[in-house]
Amino acid sequence: MRVHVFLGPTLPGRDALRILPEALVHPPAAHGDMLRLDCAAGDVVLLVDGYYHHSASVRHKEILALLSEGVHVVGCASMGALRAAELHQCGMVGNGIVFGMYRDGVIDCDDEVAVKHTEGPEYRKLTVPSVAIRHAAASARLSGLLSEPDERGIIGIARSLHYTDRSWQAVEVSAQRDGLADQVARLRSSMAGQPDVKALDTVDTLTKIARRELPGAGRPGEWVSSPDWRTGFLADWQAEFSVTTVEGVEVGTGAVARFQQIYLADFPTRWERLVLSTVAGPGDDLVPRALAAAARLGLTPESITAAQAEYWLTAAERAELSGADAVIRLLVRSHKAPAPARRIAGFDPGVVADPAARRAVAEAQVTNARVASWKNGQSIAHLNSDVLRAHLAEVWRAEGSAALTAAARDRGFDSVDAAVAAVRPFFLRTRLLTGVRAD
Repeated sequence: MRVHVFLGPTLPGRDALRILPEALVHPPAAHGDMLRLDCAAGDVVLLVDGYYHHSASVRHKEILALLSEGVHVVGCASMGALRAAELHQCGMVGNGIVFGMYRDGVIDCDDEVAVKHTEGPEYRKLTVPSVAIRHAAASARLSGLLSEPDERGIIGIARSLHYTDRSWQAVEVSAQRDGLADQVARLRSSMAGQPDVKALDTVDTLTKIARRELPGAGRPGEWVSSPDWRTGFLADWQAEFSVTTVEGVEVGTGAVARFQQIYLADFPTRWERLVLSTVAGPGDDLVPRALAAAARLGLTPESITAAQAEYWLTAAERAELSGADAVIRLLVRSHKAPAPARRIAGFDPGVVADPAARRAVAEAQVTNARVASWKNGQSIAHLNSDVLRAHLAEVWRAEGSAALTAAARDRGFDSVDAAVAAVRPFFLRTRLLTGVRAD
């Protein structure tokens, strides 16, 4: 049994490993991270911390996908407590005080557990979660340290602050205004040196996992046998985030698909076949059947206006292409594919299974990490977009902006900007191999 733990500011990873030495500790979970895991039935995934606000959070369907495969998914303390409260009836196991507060409706806001923190691996907390102040104030009232009105007042102050501003200093400033300065001072003194409720819940949950004391995990219920919960979005995410390991580097299927979109020489031919199969249905004689399908919807050579031709075709194509070929180009270039990784993987599996492409993506990831380590704050986000456009033009042998736009559309990109975003993670590898400048 493998145990994966998503952990950040709530508890230091070293503390988790002291309790559960065999745990595989990951950074706070973001959208897709759970789908990247190599899990089997009987494995345990503990969700403690997760990103939100500045990046997409863990989707409920990601958790359901793991549960449906017999993986035990446990949540506590932070994002994990919230997701467990939302999904405990589907088989996700919640543990701890914070989970109970969410489950019972005592709290219902995601910012109750949110904190501002530094980047990993330290994840040092810069603010205080309001759930910690709430729990400490309730405990202080029960012990006689605070009155009930004082408790409500302090919790109200904490809730009035945005989670990024919710420091003890900010609470004290507001307490001065509300006549609660002494009460806040007593509360803070009582908490000095003590772990907050989120840390306590996490330690308790890790201990129970180590002792095999969490009953009910992995028993999701009848919903698993229904196809209704498996949406197209989930299928897209599974295709995007599923990974293979190449020389110790995890390579995502979506990244391989984008690499091939850019660098595979015959990708436009493959993409055209995919689009025409979508328009006409699978089978032979794709071009005539796609033309017939387009005609039934009103798209014929005669229906193409001058403005449409100028938008979708280059000047050379407008002069040279037959009417039928122009219709095919419009069909291909206007085709919208919001999740091309799944489309490519399903239609042409060899594209994403290509060992050379996977190795190239792994090399790119290693290169990006190495370059980022040379200087603090340096990343692929700072690459010059004009240089990336020039790189695409060279790779695709496209002269001029119209030809570059057409080439991008022929490879399944909505625009050159979309292609620039796609090539960004791979460019530094190319630069180091060929000596191309990035500035």
